[in-house]
Amino acid sequence: MNKLEMLIQTAEAQYESNSNIYCYHLSCSLLNIYKGRCKLFITNKDTNIREEILIKHDRAIMEGNLRLDNEFFNSLPIQFSNKSDKPAKVELYIEDKLNVSAQGVLFIDQEVKTKILSYQIFIPIF
Repeated sequence: MNKLEMLIQTAEAQYESNSNIYCYHLSCSLLNIYKGRCKLFITNKDTNIREEILIKHDRAIMEGNLRLDNEFFNSLPIQFSNKSDKPAKVELYIEDKLNVSAQGVLFIDQEVKTKILSYQIFIPIF
């Protein structure tokens, strides 16, 4: 599997005065990995974070970084404030293929850090 599908459960904005970084923290549940969770750190294109995801070896817990186009990044507060019964969704396309059973159970022997090749964000508008 090279695609991770996740629903956004919570989104939180953060401003760090020491580094002058404005970012978002998303808490997500994975759709295609059993009991999978992911914390995404999202910044604009002006930062120098690496777009990658770290997958912990002892369970399906992940932490990832994304850099969004500045215009889209700046529109996120408005887009996340739209009320909808349907949660927003993120799809990450990663470099490494993961060993996932047909039931969605992830099998890895050690931590995996892999590059995020591309992504899609789906935000309901009504």
